[in-house]
Order: sequence, then structure tokens, then C-alpha cells
Amino acid sequence: MAAGPRPQPSKTMYSEPIILPLNADGQIYALQDEQGRLVGTGTREICDALLTMMKNEAFLFRRLKPDQSDRNSIRP
Repeated sequence: MAAGPRPQPSKTMYSEPIILPLNADGQIYALQDEQGRLVGTGTREICDALLTMMKNEAFLFRRLKPDQSDRNSIRP
């Protein structure tokens, strides 16, 4: 009996990082980024702290990009 092609597992992408439970008891959680990659695992508190750090770093990187007005104030 010939086996047909296996269905590919679906990869879900999120619009922002998400914390998902890993067990039925809700004691272990996983943090995934926007592309569905695993960032870390741990308790809900640990994943929440990692998520806060991720969001703060993203905010800082956006603020550090120089504006046109910033370039005018730089000496040659």
C-alpha cells in the first residue's frame, strides 16, 4: 500500500509575541515571537518578564533611529 504525501504541520504567525501554555496544568509556558519561533520557556511570570523586555527593546530600537532633525544637529 503506497502512502500519500504527509500533510505539512501548520506554522501560525502572530502579529505580536504571545505566551502559550505548554501543559494542561498551566505551570509551564512558552514565549513565541511574531514568526512563531520559541524565545523561552518557564513560569508565567518569567515569560511575562521576557515579553516586557522584548517590547521595551523594540521600543528603544525604534527611538534610536536618527530622524532628519537629528542629522542636522551633528557636527562634521
